Amino acid sequence: MLSEDTVPGSLKEICNSYSKLNTVFKYLFFSFVCLLAISCSNSKENKTDAQTVYDTVTVLCDPSWENSIRTFIKTYEGLNPTRKVVLIVKPESQCITDLMNSTFRTVFVSRDLTPKEKDLVINNRWQIESDTLCYDGLAWIGPKSFPKDSLTVAQIKELFQTGLLDGVSYTIQLNGAGSSVANYLTNYFGVPPSTKHIYTGGDDVAIIKSVQSRSTALACISSSWLVNLEDKQHREYLSSIKIIKISATAQSQAYSPFQNDLALGTYPFKRVLRVLNRDSSTGLGTAFASFFIHNRGQRLFLKEGLLPYKIPAREIEFKN
Repeated sequence: MLSEDTVPGSLKEICNSYSKLNTVFKYLFFSFVCLLAISCSNSKENKTDAQTVYDTVTVLCDPSWENSIRTFIKTYEGLNPTRKVVLIVKPESQCITDLMNSTFRTVFVSRDLTPKEKDLVINNRWQIESDTLCYDGLAWIGPKSFPKDSLTVAQIKELFQTGLLDGVSYTIQLNGAGSSVANYLTNYFGVPPSTKHIYTGGDDVAIIKSVQSRSTALACISSSWLVNLEDKQHREYLSSIKIIKISATAQSQAYSPFQNDLALGTYPFKRVLRVLNRDSSTGLGTAFASFFIHNRGQRLFLKEGLLPYKIPAREIEFKN
């Protein structure tokens, strides 16, 4: 028998080369198997995604409610993986027009149907459900340089109607014409606003940025953009502007547009979010609207810093 020392050099080289080739072949074969397994896995996943049929519903909302509705959509779709909610943002007046024309069947707005609109619904035997979901405060905001920390309702009315406060001219920033905030303020003060000093257009984020950069700009927006302190962007908004507290008279206490003062009924500009729905009782729009109404949705409003229409019950068990 030949020992390792007696094997000719050329034969040893052949053996070593064969051993190396065998090792390389094993690695290549293992890599091929892995790639084949990954490819098959991805193919199955893609096939599954392609075969998934989503139940899709389109809903409308006013710009001032967009932030809250998108939060609900994200949560709702997470709980219902085969359902998709498409959100279209339009001024409140257009949302209700589309509802009445049956262009879209589920809308999130602040005002209810007018008596004339309700008569039209009755005469045509339409079924339109109206449900209250939550409350928010309309927050009056100004730049950090604004000289006052609070204003009275009378001063706000003067600003809204004339653009003047203590002889100084201010602009008022609002969402577009026909928006929920503009409609609310017009109804609240009983007269349409002058248009010279009121700038309409853009969403609430654009309005906040406008107030940040202009020393004589004030605005009225939903407090929902300022209450979620877990959101870094919301904290930045809150720290870059001044929230103007509102009092009934010059001698009374001023209040903020947040949860506690809304619950106590002390903040004057308290607004409602409601859903108007003409979908069938088993429709996708009805299912989505129900999510807001029931306990889980009301808890989400509470977590977001808004005031739920129904304070969610909390069961406590006492043990000896």
